[in-house]
Amino acid sequence: MRTTFPVSKQCVILLALLANGFAEAKDAPNRLRHGNKERKDTRVPYVNELTSKVSSEPDTDAAHFWAHHFLQQMSTSMSVSVPTVPPTEPPMTSPTNPLMEPPTNPPTETGPTNPPTAPPTNPPTNPPTNPPTAPPTLDPTNPPTNPPSNPPTAPPTNPPTDPPTELPTAPPTNPPTNLPTAPPTNPPTAPPTNPPTEPLPRCPCGQTDASREADAFAVLSTVSDPALLLDETTPQGRSFEWIIDIDEFCGCPADPKFVQRYIMGVFYYSTEGDSWNNGCQAPVDLTDPVAIAAANNDCTIEADGLDIFGLETFRGTDAWLTPSYECFWGGVACRNSTLCMDRIEFESDGLAGTMPLELQNLTDLRFIILEEGATGGTIPSEYGTFPRLHILDLNFNSFTGSVPVELYNTPFLLQLDLNSNFFTGTIATEIGSVQFLQFVQFEDNQFSGTVPSEVGSLASLQVFEVFGNQMSGTMPQEVCDQRDINGNGGLLFRLTADCDAGETFFVECDVPACCTDCP
Repeated sequence: MRTTFPVSKQCVILLALLANGFAEAKDAPNRLRHGNKERKDTRVPYVNELTSKVSSEPDTDAAHFWAHHFLQQMSTSMSVSVPTVPPTEPPMTSPTNPLMEPPTNPPTETGPTNPPTAPPTNPPTNPPTNPPTAPPTLDPTNPPTNPPSNPPTAPPTNPPTDPPTELPTAPPTNPPTNLPTAPPTNPPTAPPTNPPTEPLPRCPCGQTDASREADAFAVLSTVSDPALLLDETTPQGRSFEWIIDIDEFCGCPADPKFVQRYIMGVFYYSTEGDSWNNGCQAPVDLTDPVAIAAANNDCTIEADGLDIFGLETFRGTDAWLTPSYECFWGGVACRNSTLCMDRIEFESDGLAGTMPLELQNLTDLRFIILEEGATGGTIPSEYGTFPRLHILDLNFNSFTGSVPVELYNTPFLLQLDLNSNFFTGTIATEIGSVQFLQFVQFEDNQFSGTVPSEVGSLASLQVFEVFGNQMSGTMPQEVCDQRDINGNGGLLFRLTADCDAGETFFVECDVPACCTDCP
């Protein structure tokens, strides 16, 4: 009877490799070492080499291979057969005569007929000198059919030096968004195929630019001829374009002062504001803060003339059409209580052009003073509707035509100063209805006809001058009676006419009985 106990130890390695993988294979040599100490010397080379191969091999399949390979060598060298199953019971006693030399041919028996009675007393003195020429007859169910004839003598020369010291604790919480991490270095070569259908409005009026323009046109058509608004060559058209497309103040059509700002724009363009010589003309670029600041610095005139009523007003010295409130433009002032235009006052400032009729809509306007300029044309008859006008002073300009009769309808007119122009026509009798009129200067014009007697009904009249015209006749006695000559308490202290004998145009007026002098 042959002792088969060592074979069962080898089977442990093979079964461990197949059942438990790499971890059991690495431990199998240890069980082999310690299971039969008497044959330790014989198996040391195989055990050590198997231990080295299995221990150094991280891949389980490779470890299986090496274990299988060395089991073949050990089985052949020890001339034993590998049973298909391990013994059902351990041997009772060890064999009395252990094999001294490995058999030359593997046994034909599939397993021991009787279990060994005792383990061998002496292990083989030497391991086999030659490896087996063929694998065992009984192999694992799924190993390779033929192992390599010349297995590698050593593991790969460049295995991974170390496995990762730490494994990821968890996958990323947020998958990639597929967005670029930075904007492209080059902008798109073409605009978007679908641009916004409506750009942001230019002014914060709660409406689109088109809607704002439409509302503005509707509102301003009540103060200007709509045809003029649409004609960009007219003062009205230029002011409309400015307030809609250029003005950085961005007035809204619903603003009660929107019309006022538009009218002041019309006044600027009507009097050729770009040619003013007072430094208050608008900058070339009305959107350039530097240009605006420079223009504001150049403007120094103030509308600070005398007001016998002493109403509180505010004013400034900003250039015209700049983004500040129109009441702060140089040469104008507004009432504190209403924020409405109260005064327009220029003298020797290079104004030209004509007076726009739109001024009639500035119903709080009390002073229109445009002296010593080049403004011409006629006085709009619409000026007769000013409900609070106190002073109309247009002397030393180039006005023509007659004085509108409607002008004498202004109930609070105190001063009508039209001297040194080119007015024609006669002095209308309606002048006598302006009950508070104190100061009338019509000299150095081209008036004709006679002085109407209705002038004598002006109880507050203090100055009345008509010399330098083409008038004739006699100064009415009713006018002369306004003089304080005989202690009658009259207020008229200056009365002049072309009263020198021999004048081409002569008005008979005795000095000092009636006229104060004949210039």
